[in-house]
Amino acid sequence: MKIKALFPALKHSEQVYLDSASSCQLPEEVIKAMSRYLSQGHGNPHRGMYSFSEMAEELLSKTRTQLSSRFGGSPAQYIFTSGTTESINLVANHFQGLANSNHSILVTQLEHHANLLPWMRLAKTTGAKLNILPLKTDGAPDLEKLDTYLSQNCLLFAVSHESNLTGLKLPLNNMIQRARDYGVSTLVDGAQAVSGSKPQFTELDCDFYAFSGHKLYSPAGIGALYCREPEKLTPLKLGGGIVNRVQADLTNSNYQLVEDISRFEAGSPNMPGIAGLSACLSFLARINLEEEVCRQKQLIQKALSHTRSLGFTVISDPESHHILSFTSNQFHSHDIASILASENISVRAGHHCAQPYLKALGHKHCVRVSLGLYNDEEDISRLQHGLSQVISILG
Repeated sequence: MKIKALFPALKHSEQVYLDSASSCQLPEEVIKAMSRYLSQGHGNPHRGMYSFSEMAEELLSKTRTQLSSRFGGSPAQYIFTSGTTESINLVANHFQGLANSNHSILVTQLEHHANLLPWMRLAKTTGAKLNILPLKTDGAPDLEKLDTYLSQNCLLFAVSHESNLTGLKLPLNNMIQRARDYGVSTLVDGAQAVSGSKPQFTELDCDFYAFSGHKLYSPAGIGALYCREPEKLTPLKLGGGIVNRVQADLTNSNYQLVEDISRFEAGSPNMPGIAGLSACLSFLARINLEEEVCRQKQLIQKALSHTRSLGFTVISDPESHHILSFTSNQFHSHDIASILASENISVRAGHHCAQPYLKALGHKHCVRVSLGLYNDEEDISRLQHGLSQVISILG
Protein backbone atom coordinates (compact mmCIF):
# COMPACT_ATOMS: atom_id res chain seq x y z
CA MET A 1 0.00 0.00 0.00
CA LYS A 2 1.23 3.50 -0.81
CA ILE A 3 1.84 5.65 2.24
CA LYS A 4 -0.39 8.35 0.72
CA ALA A 5 -3.36 5.99 1.07
CA LEU A 6 -2.91 6.15 4.85
CA PHE A 7 -3.71 9.90 4.86
CA PRO A 8 -7.45 10.60 4.41
CA ALA A 9 -6.98 14.21 3.28
CA LEU A 10 -4.86 13.07 0.33
CA LYS A 11 -6.15 9.57 -0.40
CA HIS A 12 -8.79 10.58 -2.95
CA SER A 13 -7.86 14.23 -3.39
CA GLU A 14 -6.68 16.07 -6.49
CA GLN A 15 -4.58 18.21 -4.20
CA VAL A 16 -0.80 17.89 -4.45
CA TYR A 17 0.33 18.86 -0.97
CA LEU A 18 3.88 20.25 -0.97
CA ASP A 19 3.91 22.31 2.23
CA SER A 20 4.85 19.80 4.91
CA ALA A 21 7.61 22.04 6.30
CA SER A 22 4.76 24.29 7.38
CA SER A 23 2.43 21.57 8.66
CA CYS A 24 1.99 17.87 7.91
CA GLN A 25 -1.20 16.02 7.04
CA LEU A 26 -2.41 13.39 9.52
CA PRO A 27 -2.52 9.62 9.02
CA GLU A 28 -5.90 7.99 9.53
CA GLU A 29 -4.79 6.18 12.66
CA VAL A 30 -3.88 9.49 14.31
CA ILE A 31 -7.29 10.95 13.49
CA LYS A 32 -8.99 7.81 14.80
CA ALA A 33 -6.94 7.87 17.99
CA MET A 34 -8.10 11.42 18.74
CA SER A 35 -11.70 10.51 18.00
CA ARG A 36 -11.43 7.33 20.08
CA TYR A 37 -10.02 9.24 23.05
CA LEU A 38 -12.90 11.73 22.96
CA SER A 39 -15.50 9.01 22.35
CA GLN A 40 -14.34 6.88 25.25
CA GLY A 41 -14.51 9.79 27.68
CA HIS A 42 -12.36 12.85 28.15
CA GLY A 43 -11.08 13.69 31.61
CA ASN A 44 -8.44 15.91 33.13
CA PRO A 45 -5.45 13.93 34.41
CA HIS A 46 -3.91 14.25 37.90
CA ARG A 47 -5.81 13.22 41.01
CA GLY A 48 -9.09 12.31 39.35
CA MET A 49 -10.48 9.23 41.10
CA TYR A 50 -12.55 8.05 38.13
CA SER A 51 -11.83 6.15 34.92
CA PHE A 52 -11.82 9.05 32.43
CA SER A 53 -9.21 10.92 34.46
CA GLU A 54 -7.16 7.79 35.05
CA MET A 55 -7.13 7.03 31.29
CA ALA A 56 -5.87 10.55 30.61
CA GLU A 57 -3.13 10.13 33.21
CA GLU A 58 -2.07 6.83 31.64
CA LEU A 59 -1.98 8.43 28.19
CA LEU A 60 0.22 11.27 29.43
CA SER A 61 2.65 8.80 30.92
CA LYS A 62 2.62 6.55 27.86
CA THR A 63 3.34 9.42 25.47
CA ARG A 64 6.27 10.69 27.54
CA THR A 65 7.69 7.17 27.44
CA GLN A 66 7.23 7.04 23.66
CA LEU A 67 9.09 10.34 23.28
CA SER A 68 11.99 9.10 25.36
CA SER A 69 12.08 5.85 23.39
CA ARG A 70 12.31 7.73 20.09
CA PHE A 71 14.59 10.61 21.06
CA GLY A 72 16.43 9.39 24.15
CA GLY A 73 16.58 10.58 27.72
CA SER A 74 14.08 9.92 30.47
CA PRO A 75 10.28 10.42 30.26
CA ALA A 76 10.71 12.85 33.16
CA GLN A 77 12.72 15.15 30.86
CA TYR A 78 9.83 15.85 28.44
CA ILE A 79 7.49 18.79 29.00
CA PHE A 80 4.30 18.94 26.95
CA THR A 81 3.76 22.35 25.33
CA SER A 82 1.65 23.71 22.49
CA GLY A 83 4.66 23.41 20.18
CA THR A 84 8.11 24.75 19.39
CA THR A 85 7.18 28.40 19.89
CA GLU A 86 5.85 27.91 23.42
CA SER A 87 8.80 25.67 24.28
CA ILE A 88 11.30 28.36 23.26
CA ASN A 89 9.35 31.02 25.13
CA LEU A 90 9.36 28.79 28.22
CA VAL A 91 13.16 28.68 28.13
CA ALA A 92 13.40 32.42 27.37
CA ASN A 93 11.22 33.12 30.40
CA HIS A 94 13.62 31.11 32.55
CA PHE A 95 16.64 33.07 31.33
CA GLN A 96 14.77 36.30 31.96
CA GLY A 97 15.64 35.76 35.62
CA LEU A 98 19.30 34.96 34.89
CA ALA A 99 20.41 37.43 32.21
CA ASN A 100 21.79 40.92 32.82
CA SER A 101 23.79 43.56 30.97
CA ASN A 102 27.02 41.62 31.49
CA HIS A 103 25.75 38.65 29.49
CA SER A 104 25.30 37.89 25.80
CA ILE A 105 22.87 35.60 23.99
CA LEU A 106 23.89 33.96 20.70
CA VAL A 107 21.73 32.94 17.76
CA THR A 108 22.56 32.36 14.08
CA GLN A 109 21.46 34.43 11.12
CA LEU A 110 19.37 31.57 9.72
CA GLU A 111 16.91 31.28 12.61
CA HIS A 112 13.13 31.06 12.23
CA HIS A 113 11.47 34.01 13.94
CA ALA A 114 10.29 31.65 16.70
CA ASN A 115 13.94 31.21 17.70
CA LEU A 116 14.83 34.86 17.27
CA LEU A 117 12.08 37.12 18.61
CA PRO A 118 12.08 35.70 22.19
CA TRP A 119 15.83 36.36 22.41
CA MET A 120 15.45 39.86 20.96
CA ARG A 121 12.93 40.61 23.70
CA LEU A 122 15.13 39.01 26.35
CA ALA A 123 18.05 41.22 25.30
CA LYS A 124 15.84 44.31 25.32
CA THR A 125 14.37 43.68 28.77
CA THR A 126 17.56 42.52 30.54
CA GLY A 127 20.23 44.58 28.82
CA ALA A 128 22.01 41.46 27.61
CA LYS A 129 23.69 41.70 24.20
CA LEU A 130 22.19 39.68 21.37
CA ASN A 131 24.94 38.38 19.10
CA ILE A 132 24.13 36.91 15.70
CA LEU A 133 26.50 34.39 14.16
CA PRO A 134 26.78 35.53 10.51
CA LEU A 135 26.61 33.42 7.39
CA LYS A 136 29.29 32.56 4.88
CA THR A 137 28.75 33.15 1.18
CA ASP A 138 27.28 29.64 0.81
CA GLY A 139 24.53 30.43 3.33
CA ALA A 140 25.93 28.30 6.18
CA PRO A 141 26.85 29.81 9.58
CA ASP A 142 30.45 30.98 9.83
CA LEU A 143 31.70 28.50 12.43
CA GLU A 144 35.16 30.08 12.45
CA LYS A 145 33.60 32.96 14.38
CA LEU A 146 31.65 30.75 16.80
CA ASP A 147 34.24 30.72 19.59
CA THR A 148 34.57 34.49 19.44
CA TYR A 149 30.91 34.89 20.34
CA LEU A 150 30.79 32.01 22.82
CA SER A 151 33.65 33.58 24.78
CA GLN A 152 31.79 36.89 25.28
CA ASN A 153 30.21 35.86 28.60
CA CYS A 154 27.57 34.04 26.57
CA LEU A 155 24.68 32.72 28.65
CA LEU A 156 22.79 30.78 25.98
CA PHE A 157 23.31 29.63 22.39
CA ALA A 158 19.98 29.07 20.58
CA VAL A 159 20.27 27.36 17.20
CA SER A 160 18.14 25.53 14.64
CA HIS A 161 18.88 21.90 13.89
CA GLU A 162 17.67 22.39 10.33
CA SER A 163 16.63 25.51 8.42
CA ASN A 164 12.97 25.74 7.44
CA LEU A 165 14.00 27.95 4.51
CA THR A 166 16.82 25.98 2.87
CA GLY A 167 16.76 22.58 4.57
CA LEU A 168 20.39 23.07 5.65
CA LYS A 169 21.31 20.81 8.56
CA LEU A 170 23.77 22.24 11.03
CA PRO A 171 26.69 20.29 12.57
CA LEU A 172 25.15 20.40 16.03
CA ASN A 173 27.46 17.94 17.77
CA ASN A 174 30.45 20.16 17.09
CA MET A 175 28.61 23.41 17.84
CA ILE A 176 27.11 22.18 21.10
CA GLN A 177 30.40 20.74 22.31
CA ARG A 178 32.14 24.05 21.68
CA ALA A 179 29.40 25.83 23.61
CA ARG A 180 29.80 23.31 26.43
CA ASP A 181 33.54 24.07 26.56
CA TYR A 182 32.65 27.67 27.43
CA GLY A 183 29.95 26.67 29.93
CA VAL A 184 27.22 28.01 27.60
CA SER A 185 23.73 26.52 27.75
CA THR A 186 22.26 25.36 24.43
CA LEU A 187 18.74 25.31 23.01
CA VAL A 188 17.94 23.56 19.72
CA ASP A 189 14.95 24.47 17.58
CA GLY A 190 14.24 21.03 16.11
CA ALA A 191 10.91 21.78 14.43
CA GLN A 192 12.17 20.81 10.96
CA ALA A 193 14.59 18.06 11.91
CA VAL A 194 12.37 15.59 13.78
CA SER A 195 10.31 14.54 10.75
CA GLY A 196 13.28 13.25 8.78
CA SER A 197 15.52 11.95 11.54
CA LYS A 198 15.54 10.67 15.09
CA PRO A 199 18.01 12.95 16.87
CA GLN A 200 19.19 11.55 20.19
CA PHE A 201 19.05 14.45 22.59
CA THR A 202 21.36 12.96 25.19
CA GLU A 203 24.00 12.30 22.53
CA LEU A 204 23.71 15.87 21.29
CA ASP A 205 24.21 16.94 24.92
CA CYS A 206 21.99 19.98 24.44
CA ASP A 207 20.25 21.53 27.41
CA PHE A 208 16.94 22.02 25.58
CA TYR A 209 15.41 20.62 22.39
CA ALA A 210 12.06 22.00 21.17
CA PHE A 211 9.76 20.50 18.55
CA SER A 212 6.13 20.51 17.37
CA GLY A 213 3.74 17.65 16.76
CA HIS A 214 2.24 19.13 13.58
CA LYS A 215 5.63 18.88 11.85
CA LEU A 216 5.60 15.20 12.81
CA TYR A 217 2.24 14.02 11.38
CA SER A 218 0.27 14.69 14.55
CA PRO A 219 -2.18 17.54 15.29
CA ALA A 220 -1.38 21.19 15.80
CA GLY A 221 -1.36 22.59 19.32
CA ILE A 222 0.82 19.89 20.86
CA GLY A 223 4.59 19.61 21.11
CA ALA A 224 7.32 19.01 23.63
CA LEU A 225 10.43 20.44 25.18
CA TYR A 226 13.25 18.12 26.14
CA CYS A 227 15.07 19.51 29.16
CA ARG A 228 18.38 18.01 30.32
CA GLU A 229 17.92 19.31 33.87
CA PRO A 230 14.24 20.17 34.33
CA GLU A 231 14.69 20.67 38.06
CA LYS A 232 16.60 23.89 37.28
CA LEU A 233 13.97 25.32 34.91
CA THR A 234 11.43 27.98 35.88
CA PRO A 235 7.80 27.36 34.82
CA LEU A 236 6.36 29.75 32.25
CA LYS A 237 2.76 29.35 33.41
CA LEU A 238 1.30 29.03 36.89
CA GLY A 239 -2.15 27.73 37.70
CA GLY A 240 -4.08 24.60 38.48
CA GLY A 241 -2.62 21.12 38.74
CA ILE A 242 1.00 22.03 39.56
CA VAL A 243 1.05 22.70 43.32
CA ASN A 244 1.24 20.73 46.52
CA ARG A 245 0.16 23.65 48.67
CA VAL A 246 -1.14 27.21 48.27
CA GLN A 247 -1.57 29.65 51.14
CA ALA A 248 -3.23 33.02 50.59
CA ASP A 249 -4.33 35.09 53.56
CA LEU A 250 -3.67 38.51 55.11
CA THR A 251 -0.44 37.46 56.81
CA ASN A 252 1.15 35.01 54.41
CA SER A 253 0.83 34.21 50.72
CA ASN A 254 2.95 31.53 49.07
CA TYR A 255 2.80 28.29 47.11
CA GLN A 256 4.79 25.09 46.75
CA LEU A 257 5.09 23.48 43.31
CA VAL A 258 5.03 19.74 42.76
CA GLU A 259 8.45 18.19 42.21
CA ASP A 260 7.71 16.24 39.02
CA ILE A 261 7.65 17.40 35.39
CA SER A 262 3.94 18.31 35.55
CA ARG A 263 4.85 21.57 37.32
CA PHE A 264 5.51 22.99 33.84
CA GLU A 265 2.06 22.02 32.56
CA ALA A 266 -0.36 24.28 34.42
CA GLY A 267 -4.01 24.13 33.43
CA SER A 268 -5.83 21.51 31.41
CA PRO A 269 -3.53 19.70 28.95
CA ASN A 270 -4.44 19.19 25.31
CA MET A 271 -5.41 15.56 25.76
CA PRO A 272 -6.86 15.02 22.24
CA GLY A 273 -3.57 16.40 20.90
CA ILE A 274 -1.57 14.08 23.15
CA ALA A 275 -3.70 11.16 21.97
CA GLY A 276 -2.82 12.12 18.40
CA LEU A 277 0.87 12.52 19.22
CA SER A 278 0.95 9.11 20.87
CA ALA A 279 -0.66 7.46 17.83
CA CYS A 280 1.69 9.34 15.54
CA LEU A 281 4.75 8.06 17.41
CA SER A 282 3.41 4.50 17.06
CA PHE A 283 2.85 5.12 13.34
CA LEU A 284 6.37 6.48 12.83
CA ALA A 285 7.91 3.57 14.72
CA ARG A 286 6.80 1.33 11.83
CA ILE A 287 8.27 3.58 9.12
CA ASN A 288 11.69 2.83 7.66
CA LEU A 289 12.89 6.40 8.04
CA GLU A 290 16.22 5.93 6.26
CA GLU A 291 14.45 4.47 3.24
CA GLU A 292 11.86 7.23 3.18
CA VAL A 293 14.46 9.99 3.45
CA CYS A 294 16.33 8.46 0.50
CA ARG A 295 13.11 8.28 -1.53
CA GLN A 296 12.19 11.90 -0.74
CA LYS A 297 15.66 13.08 -1.68
CA GLN A 298 15.31 11.46 -5.10
CA LEU A 299 12.01 13.27 -5.60
CA ILE A 300 13.52 16.60 -4.54
CA GLN A 301 16.45 16.13 -6.90
CA LYS A 302 14.05 15.49 -9.78
CA ALA A 303 12.07 18.62 -8.93
CA LEU A 304 15.26 20.65 -8.46
CA SER A 305 16.60 19.69 -11.88
CA HIS A 306 13.38 20.72 -13.63
CA THR A 307 13.13 23.97 -11.64
CA ARG A 308 16.63 25.00 -12.71
CA SER A 309 15.93 24.04 -16.33
CA LEU A 310 13.08 26.57 -16.36
CA GLY A 311 15.41 29.38 -15.26
CA PHE A 312 14.47 29.61 -11.58
CA THR A 313 17.22 30.25 -9.02
CA VAL A 314 17.44 27.50 -6.41
CA ILE A 315 18.47 28.76 -2.96
CA SER A 316 17.84 25.65 -0.84
CA ASP A 317 20.63 23.35 0.29
CA PRO A 318 21.38 20.82 -2.49
CA GLU A 319 21.66 18.08 0.15
CA SER A 320 18.21 18.68 1.63
CA HIS A 321 16.00 15.62 1.35
CA HIS A 322 12.67 17.44 1.58
CA ILE A 323 12.99 21.20 0.88
CA LEU A 324 13.32 22.98 -2.46
CA SER A 325 13.29 26.79 -2.29
CA PHE A 326 13.65 28.95 -5.36
CA THR A 327 13.22 32.49 -6.65
CA SER A 328 12.68 34.22 -9.97
CA ASN A 329 14.09 37.46 -11.32
CA GLN A 330 10.96 37.86 -13.45
CA PHE A 331 8.03 36.69 -11.35
CA HIS A 332 6.85 37.36 -7.81
CA SER A 333 6.77 34.32 -5.56
CA HIS A 334 3.12 34.90 -4.67
CA ASP A 335 2.18 34.88 -8.36
CA ILE A 336 3.99 31.59 -8.84
CA ALA A 337 2.25 30.06 -5.81
CA SER A 338 -1.13 31.39 -6.97
CA ILE A 339 -0.84 29.76 -10.39
CA LEU A 340 0.30 26.49 -8.81
CA ALA A 341 -2.70 26.68 -6.44
CA SER A 342 -5.00 27.00 -9.46
CA GLU A 343 -3.51 23.65 -10.55
CA ASN A 344 -4.29 22.18 -7.09
CA ILE A 345 -0.62 22.28 -6.08
CA SER A 346 0.03 23.59 -2.56
CA VAL A 347 3.35 25.35 -1.96
CA ARG A 348 4.41 28.18 0.34
CA ALA A 349 5.54 31.64 -0.82
CA GLY A 350 6.92 34.60 1.12
CA HIS A 351 9.69 35.08 3.67
CA HIS A 352 8.88 31.90 5.61
CA CYS A 353 9.35 33.55 9.03
CA ALA A 354 13.06 33.81 8.31
CA GLN A 355 13.48 37.36 7.05
CA PRO A 356 17.08 37.92 8.26
CA TYR A 357 18.20 34.68 6.59
CA LEU A 358 16.42 35.41 3.32
CA LYS A 359 17.84 38.95 3.28
CA ALA A 360 21.35 37.59 3.90
CA LEU A 361 20.87 35.33 0.87
CA GLY A 362 19.97 38.40 -1.19
CA HIS A 363 16.21 37.87 -1.55
CA LYS A 364 12.97 39.31 -0.21
CA HIS A 365 10.78 36.29 -0.89
CA CYS A 366 10.86 32.85 -2.42
CA VAL A 367 8.75 29.79 -3.20
CA ARG A 368 9.23 26.74 -1.00
CA VAL A 369 8.33 23.17 -1.93
CA SER A 370 8.51 20.73 0.97
CA LEU A 371 7.83 17.01 0.97
CA GLY A 372 6.27 14.58 3.41
CA LEU A 373 5.99 10.82 3.67
CA TYR A 374 2.95 10.88 1.41
CA ASN A 375 4.52 12.54 -1.64
CA ASP A 376 5.31 10.46 -4.71
CA GLU A 377 6.47 10.59 -8.33
CA GLU A 378 3.06 11.72 -9.55
CA ASP A 379 3.19 14.75 -7.24
CA ILE A 380 6.55 15.80 -8.67
CA SER A 381 5.29 15.33 -12.23
CA ARG A 382 2.31 17.56 -11.38
CA LEU A 383 4.68 20.15 -9.91
CA GLN A 384 6.84 20.08 -13.02
CA HIS A 385 3.78 20.61 -15.21
CA GLY A 386 2.59 23.40 -12.90
CA LEU A 387 5.91 25.23 -13.09
CA SER A 388 5.84 24.97 -16.86
CA GLN A 389 2.37 26.55 -16.71
CA VAL A 390 3.83 29.39 -14.63
CA ILE A 391 6.34 30.12 -17.38
CA SER A 392 3.62 29.88 -20.04
CA ILE A 393 1.26 32.26 -18.22
CA LEU A 394 3.70 34.79 -16.78
CA GLY A 395 6.53 34.55 -19.30
